[in-house]
Amino acid sequence: MSAPMEAFNTFINNLIPYRFQLTFDLRTKVRGFVISQVVVGTLLILIGLFFRYIEYDEVEFYLNTAAGFYVLLALPTLKLFKHFENYINLVVLGAYTFAFLFIAFSGGIYADETFWLALILVININYGKRSHVIFWLCFVVIFLGVLFYLQKFGGLELVKDEISLTERITTLFSFFMLLWAITYSSSRINKKRIDNQLKIIADHKRLLKEREDLMSVVAHDLKSPARRIEGLLSIFDKSNLTKDQREIIKMLEKTTHEGEQLIDDLIEATRFQSQLQIKPIVLNNLLDELTNGFIPIAEKKGIDIVLKRMRTKLIVESSVHQLKRILDNIISNAVKFSPPGKKVEISFEAVKDYTSISIKDHGPGFTNEDIPHMFQMFRKLSAQPTGGESSSGLGLSIVKNLTELLNGEIRFTTEIGKGSTFTLLLPNKFDQDLASKNAEIT
Repeated sequence: MSAPMEAFNTFINNLIPYRFQLTFDLRTKVRGFVISQVVVGTLLILIGLFFRYIEYDEVEFYLNTAAGFYVLLALPTLKLFKHFENYINLVVLGAYTFAFLFIAFSGGIYADETFWLALILVININYGKRSHVIFWLCFVVIFLGVLFYLQKFGGLELVKDEISLTERITTLFSFFMLLWAITYSSSRINKKRIDNQLKIIADHKRLLKEREDLMSVVAHDLKSPARRIEGLLSIFDKSNLTKDQREIIKMLEKTTHEGEQLIDDLIEATRFQSQLQIKPIVLNNLLDELTNGFIPIAEKKGIDIVLKRMRTKLIVESSVHQLKRILDNIISNAVKFSPPGKKVEISFEAVKDYTSISIKDHGPGFTNEDIPHMFQMFRKLSAQPTGGESSSGLGLSIVKNLTELLNGEIRFTTEIGKGSTFTLLLPNKFDQDLASKNAEIT
């Protein structure tokens, strides 16, 4: 970079307060606006000097140089503003004021200076808030409409200077030069933003991949000692133990089982892109199998699991392993968080091209604070297991990701003190292309 460019960049950076440089997007936006300001202000002063010494037009000289100095002298005030939008409003307000004066002193609606309104609108669109842009656009349209009506039908006469060919060419050339400079600056800002966003996305994907690889390795390494402990406990001779010792062994077995379950959750949470084995699944049989597996656990807590069976066979194209994992997590949560004496209701039905599976519990439900974090990994919510069970905070995260992998959708409704209903929607026909895209996103 040449010395003049380095000096210019240093000058621009010194104008921008630190609070406007905290994020890439804000820093790029502020820098682009300030550079446009410097270019526009300098060019306006040069145009004013041209009119003073070449065209000998005092009015144009004073208007252009005053507008140029206003734009440049507004730069130091940037440090006084807490919000960048307020600074933009100040500059734009002055710019529109000068533009209206230009039009009034140059013959009104028929003056070439109406071009400057378009230029200011371009700056406003590129840097201002949408609501402010709409306000100024409406104001300009109303101003020009009223001025046109007054000049055409209302008898308003404004002094219209004779414009020489040189003056007209200069005005139009200046307009298009400024328009090009602002458009070019805006396009560079947008390109920098896109490049930065692509870099952030690439870094995010890389970090996610590294985290998943690390979690997968750790989870697999933990599984072997957990299984060895479970194996040693299974061959332990319990016949000569006291009641207290048997209770300790039972607690060790339970803790080991919970540890293995947590490891399985960790492995599942980092294996979302595993191979899907898509085939027709009779949903009636799958839900029968899962329900029967949970009945002994539910009976120990005094919970009744009710499966609303259908005579008609419902068949979906999906992957058995992933679908079982989804339903297993939802039913397990329903049993885990339901108080004794309550019911867990499971139902399913065909809905056009989809099949709907609902699991309803009568537990504590979720609070409004829980809802935004429902499917976040390792997020423990307000509801607590009612039988002393452990909760890793991974279950619903696994449900969400596996559901997307199967091209499905998970929905829920909840009410404090009355329970929750989770509804799984699965397509009857599996779309492999859509699944591949979902796997890339996940």
